Amino acid sequence: MTVLDTRALNRATLARQLLLDRADLSAHDAVAHLCGLQAQEPQEPFVGLWSRLRAFAPAALSDLLTGRRVVRIHLMRRTVHLVTAQDALAWRARHATMLRRQVLGVYRIELDGIDLDELAAAGRAGAGRRRAPIDGRGRPGACRTLADARPPGPG
Repeated sequence: MTVLDTRALNRATLARQLLLDRADLSAHDAVAHLCGLQAQEPQEPFVGLWSRLRAFAPAALSDLLTGRRVVRIHLMRRTVHLVTAQDALAWRARHATMLRRQVLGVYRIELDGIDLDELAAAGRAGAGRRRAPIDGRGRPGACRTLADARPPGPG
């Protein structure tokens, strides 16, 4: 077995992350190879791929996003990542319990009295829409519909 010194290990890490040389990969293949890119801000994956790929075309990534072949999704530590749709389906189940616990910790008061399974079903039913309508309190329309029966709380 070969043991890498610190420099060789650093270079291997940079190469694996496509940061030593620009690669001849498609945007989809690069996202799959990297197992995702940070995407807290919508432009971050564009910059990340531009810096890694020789022939990166922003329109290609836009097409992947609108075609739902890659998605921005909360995964590890509630950070938004850009991953392939296939990876999102595989990994989301592994992170669901942790994400639900963190969301409930932050939004417990706002979600009080809302059936989360019903909310999820309403979200899935409206999945074809580009954006959910927003009510006067800044909540998605599905939340507004489910909360209509209860009086407004603080906030």
